[in-house]
Amino acid sequence: TAIAYPNARPHLGHALEFVQADALARFYRLSGYEVMLTTGTDEHGTKMYKTAKDDGITPKELVDRNVVYFRDMCDLLHISHTLFLRTSDTLLKEGAQKLWARLVEAGDIYKAEYEGLYCSGCENYMAEKDLTDGLCPNHKRAPEALKEENYFFRLSKYIPQVKKHIEAGALKIKGEFRAQEILNMLADLGDISFSRPKSVLPWGVEVPNDPDHVMYVWCDALSNYLTGLDYVNEGKNYETFWPTTINIIGKDIMKFHAVLWPAMLMSARLTLPERLYVHGFVTSEGVKMSKSLGNVADPVEYAKNYGADALRYYLLSQIPTQDDGDFSKDRFLEVYSAHLAHNIGNLVSRVAAMVGKYFEGALTRKAGGEKSIFSYEFFEEEFDMYTKAFEDYDLKRATERVLTLAEYANKFVDDSKPWALAKADETAELAYTLYHLLEVIRIMATMLLPIIPEKAAAIFESLGVEVPDSFNHLFEPVEKYGVKKDAVLFPMIEAQKEAA
Repeated sequence: TAIAYPNARPHLGHALEFVQADALARFYRLSGYEVMLTTGTDEHGTKMYKTAKDDGITPKELVDRNVVYFRDMCDLLHISHTLFLRTSDTLLKEGAQKLWARLVEAGDIYKAEYEGLYCSGCENYMAEKDLTDGLCPNHKRAPEALKEENYFFRLSKYIPQVKKHIEAGALKIKGEFRAQEILNMLADLGDISFSRPKSVLPWGVEVPNDPDHVMYVWCDALSNYLTGLDYVNEGKNYETFWPTTINIIGKDIMKFHAVLWPAMLMSARLTLPERLYVHGFVTSEGVKMSKSLGNVADPVEYAKNYGADALRYYLLSQIPTQDDGDFSKDRFLEVYSAHLAHNIGNLVSRVAAMVGKYFEGALTRKAGGEKSIFSYEFFEEEFDMYTKAFEDYDLKRATERVLTLAEYANKFVDDSKPWALAKADETAELAYTLYHLLEVIRIMATMLLPIIPEKAAAIFESLGVEVPDSFNHLFEPVEKYGVKKDAVLFPMIEAQKEAA
């Protein structure tokens, strides 16, 4: 993932990116890959320094206080990260200095005077044409005029190479329309300021061989993808996991990840990342969430009141993976009730109850007699579409494929009427029908593991089946189920409202 500014508590946009990354990581682990998922915090720069100053504490005290909130949210949302990286860690700082030295060796760092407009919110210099009525379009405030001597990176030298790299599809950008947006930026880009004087900004990674300057935050922050893998010592993680396969970012930082970062790696003669997945913003009734507008939803509050997996499910199923998506409490409760409580949760509880009632919870594949042969063709097709959706980074579509199985199973219950079969003493037909449903639920639960991992594991527990660690045996029939009847996955919404 991109690393977050810990100048305030995490918001729903952070939760979205963390959950998207985690779903992908879990999917690829189940697909048999060795996966490293990194996230973390971007702790230097003007924004952090000013926030700390306003709070009357040191920047180190600020980041140490706020990083806890990001770690806690990762734990709360079941984010299976391998590493949580902090740019203030010694390993990352030394790695950034090593990368800087490589850029110097390439002749791509030089010193010059800079005069321009700087937005501390974006940590970026801006041209007049980038402003809206004189204001930064992202932060709705005027940038400050700066004039100072800085080190510069020769970005202009690498623009033609970056352009060819993108046009050739060597950097695969999802969604595809973002690639053209990035190409449109290239004509206006020149060399970029790469340091700040310590007299202005004392909080940062010191420039090698110049104690009067600290690195510009993007040089420091972007390098986390490399430095967090022990680039300093070129250790095992670096050998195994560089280059990054997938980098997940918000659309507001495309320029830095699709242009500046590849150029830096070209200069340092390092292999470039393979894929850049760009997501949009989480909006509230069509408006970008903002504390000043009072429309910010606290992801921690929702996760604690309704369950982390309920929030994960909403973010993955309702927010278009590559565009803006809306979040409202009413819609959240509607999705919770319709998809989770009534569709998935009710399916598991009603089938478990019938297996308990009619077979005392123990049901074998062979109990259906001649009908014990189960066809997986429909489910294999659904799984293929689910897999393709994940590989296309369309997590919303992947989630929809799982919901299709729940809808299929609920309809199968209504059509087959197991209670009527029991009343008519059609024992073999009843056994086959309920076994069929248990197999659908098992397949559905496996496909839910990347999406709602805690509740998916609870489904396996209610079926009396071990949680799988891969997709390899998805279409191999279970010989015997030992079903528990007491599983309530998603309490009905009325009880949830009272809890809130």
